[in-house]
Order: sequence, then C-alpha cells, then structure tokens
Amino acid sequence: MIPLWENPEFIRNCRAQLRPRRLVLVASIIAALSLVVGYSTYQAYNGGAWARSFFSVAMYAQLFTLCLGGGYACMRSISQEREQNTFDFQRVTQMTSLELSLGKLFGAPAMAYFAALCMLPAALVGASTGGIPAWRVAGAYLILLAGSITVHALTLLFSLTATKAGSGIAGISAIVIIFILLMMSSAPEPSRTFFDLGTLGPSAAIEFALHGTWNVQAVPAGSPPQLISNSPWTDVFFGLPVHHLPVLLLLYATVTAWFLVPLARNLKKDPELLELYSPAQSVGLLCYLNVIMVGFFLVYREHYRYTEQREQSFTSTFDFFLTTNLILLYSLGLALIRNREQTRRRTHRLALSRFDWIETGWPTAYILAGTAIVAVLVLARFALVKGMKEDLSPRFAAFQAGMLLATMLRDLCFLQWMNLRRSKRPLVLGMVLLGVFYTCGSLLLNMAKFSEPVKSAFTAIVMAWPLATADAMDQSAWVLKPGPWFVGLAFQVALAVLFAALHYKSMEELRPAAISAPARAVAAGD
Repeated sequence: MIPLWENPEFIRNCRAQLRPRRLVLVASIIAALSLVVGYSTYQAYNGGAWARSFFSVAMYAQLFTLCLGGGYACMRSISQEREQNTFDFQRVTQMTSLELSLGKLFGAPAMAYFAALCMLPAALVGASTGGIPAWRVAGAYLILLAGSITVHALTLLFSLTATKAGSGIAGISAIVIIFILLMMSSAPEPSRTFFDLGTLGPSAAIEFALHGTWNVQAVPAGSPPQLISNSPWTDVFFGLPVHHLPVLLLLYATVTAWFLVPLARNLKKDPELLELYSPAQSVGLLCYLNVIMVGFFLVYREHYRYTEQREQSFTSTFDFFLTTNLILLYSLGLALIRNREQTRRRTHRLALSRFDWIETGWPTAYILAGTAIVAVLVLARFALVKGMKEDLSPRFAAFQAGMLLATMLRDLCFLQWMNLRRSKRPLVLGMVLLGVFYTCGSLLLNMAKFSEPVKSAFTAIVMAWPLATADAMDQSAWVLKPGPWFVGLAFQVALAVLFAALHYKSMEELRPAAISAPARAVAAGD
C-alpha cells in the first residue's frame, strides 16, 4: 500500500487544486469574512455570549464547507473523468483500485480542507474567549473530521455508480442526503424512538463542543426494567451504557470502510460489469446493520417523542425488525442481480460446474443465508425477554416471516430473469411490470379489506406485503383457518421456482455452444 503522501492520485489532485494564487485568494477572503463576522457578533451580543456564537458560526461554516464542498468535489471526481474520456488512463496504472480510491477520497476535497483550516483560527478564538474546554473542542473536531470523511466516501460511491445520463440525479440525491445528515442535530433532552442512540450526523460536533460531557447517564425503565439513556451523550449497547463519542467515531470508521469496499472492487471495471458487493460481502453488510439495530434497540420504551405515551409491545418490535430487514434484503437482492454480460462471463467461467442450482435461483441462496443469520441474531437478543409468548405468537410470526420472504424471493427471481432478456433496459421493464402487478393487487386488497379468513388468505397470494404488520390483519383469521394461508405460501414458492427455471433457460442460451451440448448430453444420460 502506497503511503497517502506518496500516492500519485492524491498528489495530482492536490497540485490541481492547491495552487499558490488560489490559496492566497481563498485565505484572504476567509480572513476578511472572519473579521467582519466576529465584529458583527461582538456588537450583537453582550458579555461572553458573542464568543460562543462566533465559535458556532465558524464551526457550522467548516461543517458545510467540508461536507457540501468536499462532497461535491468527490461527487465529480469519477463521473467528470468519464465525461471527459480521461478515466481509461487510470486502468493502465499500476496502482490498485483501493489506492486510487484513497487518493481521490483525500485528494478531491483538498480545497475544502484548506478552507476549513483557514477558518480554524476564528473558531479557536471563539472557543478560548467563550470558555469552552480544549478537550471538548478537540473531540468536536475529531467528530467533524471523521464525519466529513464518511460523507466524502458516500459521495465518491455515488460518483462511481453515476452514468453520464444519471450524474445529475445522483448528484442531487447525494446533496439531499448530506443536507439531511447536517440537519440531524442533538436536542437538549433525549429524543430517541427506536434506537437508544444520540445524534449520528456530523453536526454533533458543534453540540459536543457546546454541551458535551463525559458522564455516562442511564436509568432503568420499562417492564421488564432495562437501561435507557437520559443524556444525549450516552448510548445503550446490548444493555450496557457507553459514551456516544467513541460509538460515533466507530460507526463513522466502519461505515466508511463499507463505502470503500465497492470502490476497491469496481473502480477499474467497465460500468456494465459493476457489482458493488460480492454475495459474501452483502451478507456481511446485512449482519453489520443488524448488529447495530439489535444492539441499540430497546424492546420496551416508556415514551416516544412523536407518539402518545405508551409502552412498546414485543409485536411492534418484531414488526419493525421484520419490515426493516425485508427492505434491506430486497435492496441487497437488487444489488446482486446480474445483467446479461455478467451472466455470460459467469456461465463461461463455470461452464463445467455442476452447481447449477445455486446459479438458477440467484440470488436466493445468499438471501436465505443472510435471513438465517439475521434470525439467529435477533432471537439471541430477545429470546430471554419475559412476556414474549403472551405478546407475540411464535407460530404466526414464523409464518408471517416465511410468507413475506417467499414473496420477496419470487420478485427477485422474476427480476433476475427479466434482466437477461434482450431489451434496452430489461430491469426497468421488470420493475414496471412489478409495479403494475402490485397496483392491481392493492386495488384487490381495498375491495377485500381482509374481512373474511379465506378471502384475505387468497388475496394475500396476490400481494402479501400487508402481512408485514400484525395490525393489518386479525391473527385469529390465521388461527381459525390456516389451510388457505399455507396454500398462498405454496403458491409463492411455486412462482419463485417457475421464475428460477426461466432464469436457468436464459442462462443455457448464454453458455458456450461447444460446452453446452455435451453438458446437456451428460445430464440426459444421468
């Protein structure tokens, strides 16, 4: 691994941006603005309040400069080279994709880092005059730096996946996500709903500098009693109170690593061969997200911020995890879907392999593996909770999860088959057909309204997503007549098998002719 200060991509970006005349101009502008803002703040506030206000203005200016300015630079670092037809030069370099990614990650926002550095004296003057401890200022800048690097890695990933036609949409999406992260600021009181986590956005740096504390504060609450945080700077992980600063830094570091993984895999590949994560990495990402959700999730919460005062039941907890994991599994399944060129290369490489059943139901095997790991993780976290059997029916929960999983696998097998068809945008066409199917299903659901057990069971064959919440149907309908519901489950599995068979037929058409015929002859002889 080449050190960063010797990385040619990093050096190239720094030389292009940090020209002497430009540096002098930027430093002069920031110095003039700092003097004007400082004087205006001093005139507007009495006593020591002006210093804290001046510090906040300087920190927010650094925050927006690093996240928005640096994020935009990273967003353009890859897509702009493709537009200018200069990206192919990087494929012949001896640098690895990871070294190129790191060079772009720290080199593209070089001017943003310099501008933020020029604002540092103003922030330090406000902090020292306002009586802000040095350790809180250091912690704030540590959060700001780690958070901005995570944002830069996210926008760099957007730049990798953006095409010439969709670079504008990707850029707007990245700016919206960054703006949401910047606006996620802490409240004076704990405002957690599902997770016992403090502020996750980089704006936590300003809040830590002004109101941060090293005290870990958690109190028992709920029935059965569990520890919950009563401080913005205390998190509860698997029932253990921890300070929010190390948790936040660890989350930034791990999320940045997950953003760098697809960059290291795909930076030198053709756009049609992009595969963000390998199947094993996709399952690992799913497990990582569930460790965060399960570790910081509260089974019982005495109060919500946005709802009425009530306790959270185990059924609503199960519904939340079920819905969230279905969304994650669906997203990872879509990311694993292969296009025609990827499948053709795969079939050529594995032409003599006898594990065709794994390829036939792609990506079913890895989705099922991820589901099993997640189920074990969630059950291990909540299996010892008292009152679970009284609040949640395990048999119905198992059927509910199985029905929704079978429906999701049916959709993924259909989309994988559609993506191998000869058309301009087969995956988009498949999504449109699914949208039409679910629109018709929703109209049918509105007429049925889950009123009769048999009618609701066979309506769920068309569209099973309302089963994601136990409130959408009466569990007694399943208890009284479970037979029709299992018919619906079998129907979903049969459709998934049908689409997998069509996928296998499409794969056979892509096999090399010299290998495909003997393979079929051997199979017929067996």
